[in-house]
Amino acid sequence: MATELPDQHELQSVLQTAALKCSERCLFHAAKWAAECLTSMAPLPPSAADPTFVPQTYIHPTSSNPSEAALEARELNVYLLAKSYFDTHEYDRCSFVLQGCTSAKSRFLHLYARYIAGEKRRDEDSEMVLGPLDGAVTGNKELQSILTSLEDYYGQRGGQDFYEDDSWLLFLYGIVLQKQKSEDKARQALIKSVNLYPYNWSAWQELGNTLGTLTDLNKILHSLPNNIMTNLFVLSTSQELYQTTDSIHQQLSDLLMIFPNSSWLKTQRALLFYHARDFDEAESIFDSLTKEDPHRLDSLDHYSNILYVMERRPKLGFIAQLASSTDKFRPETCCVIGNYYSLKSEHEKAVMYFRRALTLDRTFLSAWTLMGHEYVEMKNTHAAIEAYRRAVDVNRKDYRAWYGLGLSYEVLEMHYYALFYFQRAAALRPYDPQMWQAMGSCFDRMNRPSEAIKAFKRALISLSPTAPPPVSSGEISGQRGLDPAIMINIAHMHEKLRQPKEAAKWMEACLVEEENTGVTTFTGKARMWLARWAFLNEDWARSTELANELAQDGQEVEEAKALLRDIRARNGH
Repeated sequence: MATELPDQHELQSVLQTAALKCSERCLFHAAKWAAECLTSMAPLPPSAADPTFVPQTYIHPTSSNPSEAALEARELNVYLLAKSYFDTHEYDRCSFVLQGCTSAKSRFLHLYARYIAGEKRRDEDSEMVLGPLDGAVTGNKELQSILTSLEDYYGQRGGQDFYEDDSWLLFLYGIVLQKQKSEDKARQALIKSVNLYPYNWSAWQELGNTLGTLTDLNKILHSLPNNIMTNLFVLSTSQELYQTTDSIHQQLSDLLMIFPNSSWLKTQRALLFYHARDFDEAESIFDSLTKEDPHRLDSLDHYSNILYVMERRPKLGFIAQLASSTDKFRPETCCVIGNYYSLKSEHEKAVMYFRRALTLDRTFLSAWTLMGHEYVEMKNTHAAIEAYRRAVDVNRKDYRAWYGLGLSYEVLEMHYYALFYFQRAAALRPYDPQMWQAMGSCFDRMNRPSEAIKAFKRALISLSPTAPPPVSSGEISGQRGLDPAIMINIAHMHEKLRQPKEAAKWMEACLVEEENTGVTTFTGKARMWLARWAFLNEDWARSTELANELAQDGQEVEEAKALLRDIRARNGH
């Protein structure tokens, strides 16, 4: 998406102000993000101004609204006291000392501190992870009063225009509405917030959480500000929606020209490669990020997932030690260690560390999904289902959790449930053949072979999107790079539909594929099936040829020898 790019000096100035404004309002993650963007910019030539001049925004960023600035100045002492309470995690005291203040800045911190205090109490009341009080049973009891306060405040203002200072309250309003499951209202509040002040990254993240599909993102694009932050948001959301197109990579390259040293942008690139299953490239980027900043723990759980898939146990052990020496009590660290134990097949220990990650942060998506995987390994299907459910509650864009739910319900032989979850996973990853194969298998178990054929064909197309179908107009295509296992499944579905000629075509296609894949179990099965098919059609020469090929070695040796005996008996010698 093309937006107007600001002057480099201007961008530096607004990011400096953003880091200070977010920090003053105790939005520490947004402040950190803005400061990292600031330091990742290429060095700027010195301005003509006096080098000893200190910008006013550096000393104290004030409101652009004169009446609001006067209120902030009058309440500064109380605000500084309240902020010191927030910084020492005394959230109720922070909220209490600000209750008489009227500036938008003080009002925001008063309500935000109450929200954080409610979240803290909810976590304390929830007790153990996946315990009887964990989940929707225990909520944040402050939400309703915060919602009422904000609605009363905007109700009193009537139709007055909104100013930049309102963006922070609208951001909080969006969070509370989202917690109350009013997603459309939350989205509108957050869109207003980012239009009033685009440099609060936390507001963009919350807006991203309200979007479940690429269609949702496209619907709101026209409502977003003409600002570089929109580009960054579209990139982040597209990555979360597993979009790995050339245009997304190009957009990322354009942003790297503005922020050439950005660890966050480089991480987005690594995650794009991870989603595209280019693990070597993703690992290479994470390696360089770790060398540049060995104490950076952000997204280290994704790096550990890549190393887990690649079965790089020594390197995963090293990353676990590095993370542990930096901060044992970060959810990312616990996930890395959990992945290490999972790779060693110590599933109980892995679950212990994933639980520890969730004790530290109940909304940490990776830990819920990975814990579900561990419960599957431990054959505890019901616990796996609960973990996956919590994962999709945290982030419905996680296809792994939807796919895990489908597999878990298949184990319980609840195929209609499994099919629903596989469909959700496939909607998020339409070009992942694994999703369509799972759906095809599910249709097969439900005795719906026609739908199964469509799903398996979609899996073949996903493996090679530009390829023509391997069987068309009754002839075998010369297309290469297709999976014989999927083609055999399609053939079996045609067999169930009493279409043996169609089944034979797919089996022949499977044999053609042998030139590319070599002899496999599946091509052996296809050869055996075709030998029997030729036998039934009294094509003795073809049947003998195929059976002789199988009689040398492979799993079908005995069957092939038996078939050869039958052929000899039929021919009378």
